[in-house]
Amino acid sequence: MCNKTVRVGVRTGYLPFAFENANVLQGFEIDLAHQLADSLGVTPLFVVVTPANRLALLGEGQIDVVIATMGHTLQRDREALFVRPHYYQSQTIVLGRKELEIGGLVKLRGNTVCVTVGNSTNAELSVNGARLMLFDKAPRLVDELRLGGCSLVAQDNSFFAAYLQQPEFAAAYDTKFGFAPLPWGIAVARKDGERLADVLALSMRQLHVSGGLQTLASKYGVNSPFLEQQRVLWGSSRCAQITSLTDPACVLAPLDNQLEPTSFAPLVDRLEIFIRQFSGMKVTLAMFKTWVALDLLLEGIWFSVLLVSGAVLATWAFALAFGASLTSDKVWLRWSMRCLLWPMQSTPLMLLMFLAGVLVSAIGASSPFVALAAAVLVLGLFNGSNAGQAVAEAMLTLREERAPARPALSAAVYRARSQVVAFIVNATRGSPAASVMGVPELLAALTDVASFSSERITTYTLLLIFYMLMVAVVYRLANLWQARLALSRGAYA
Repeated sequence: MCNKTVRVGVRTGYLPFAFENANVLQGFEIDLAHQLADSLGVTPLFVVVTPANRLALLGEGQIDVVIATMGHTLQRDREALFVRPHYYQSQTIVLGRKELEIGGLVKLRGNTVCVTVGNSTNAELSVNGARLMLFDKAPRLVDELRLGGCSLVAQDNSFFAAYLQQPEFAAAYDTKFGFAPLPWGIAVARKDGERLADVLALSMRQLHVSGGLQTLASKYGVNSPFLEQQRVLWGSSRCAQITSLTDPACVLAPLDNQLEPTSFAPLVDRLEIFIRQFSGMKVTLAMFKTWVALDLLLEGIWFSVLLVSGAVLATWAFALAFGASLTSDKVWLRWSMRCLLWPMQSTPLMLLMFLAGVLVSAIGASSPFVALAAAVLVLGLFNGSNAGQAVAEAMLTLREERAPARPALSAAVYRARSQVVAFIVNATRGSPAASVMGVPELLAALTDVASFSSERITTYTLLLIFYMLMVAVVYRLANLWQARLALSRGAYA
């Protein structure tokens, strides 16, 4: 009030609620912010926020109010003070190409769904077995859907409303199902925010009663059955009193999306506080605080160990197969392996994984173990073909040196051992690429955790440490193998 300004956190690129037009912010929420600022007699200063940082900026005091398509949930109730009444209600919908048949949440297991970071319903998608791909902004979902990077996307129905009104878009995509009705709220800081929340609540009630919110909805083409219900409710005698702002018969309850905490969650909280006090770093160990996140973590570790073990064995097996075949006396076998070697060496690993994922999906095999087997095959072929070529080259060199004697394959493996080890380690490093085809390994699991915890720095740091350890273990085992070969090198002389 002293500065005559209010700092409002808003989103951009979310038609029709908040978007930029000729570098000017417009939309339902932008106009709402102007009206609320006018009721306070101040000027709004807009600060662009994202779902991942909007509550953090509010808690740090960098903004005063958040009006940024934010659903009111019990989890967020602990982080911010929500103004009642709410200004909108949505539900999350899963949308994809019309030819895809998805019969509800329980049918999502094994399917990849593209979502935005911080969406309150991401946890429910993860619980039902969906693999999540994260994006910071909702418009990216539509771009990836059109480009084929995402076959299914999940977001508030309000976001897709404008797109579904476009004939071309509506002809290609449709809503598979909806779930989790969610009231949208204005939020202020919990610390010292009570008085501001009270004043904004009075203004919001008046906007409902006067039909002001419906006018804004009509202006921007927002579907408004909810707003009509709220106008009638707040215009009734029951909700006309000042006490109605806390009356359960008048205000909507927040969505209960709280996940069951682990029995040791309080210990994790104390550990986070200790680390912050000791080092000054804010560490969030979200994967240990709820059973959903912990189950995803453990499943990810288990699948990663299986994936790396399978990739190492497959690389070794294909290295021997390529080494023997490329130096075979049978012309047809040599040329067959050369024809297979060329695409393996000229195609990026990610593209091979993507193509394998498309093939697995095309045959209707969506089991995580089927995807795991396909990923092991791709990693083994990709790295084993290169290691096998090194073995074949070593074999040809040995033949020249020892002619007319014919060296054994084991002698060529010994000579090419450094290259073989390098590609075995490379198979370990490349294993996270399997997440693109739906393997629930650790990268995919922690991506799911980050999608509903809105915390990524600590999560991906732990992921980095895990894979560094995995590579170190494989490298150590490979060196032990080389040492055993060296002890037996007399057999290859």
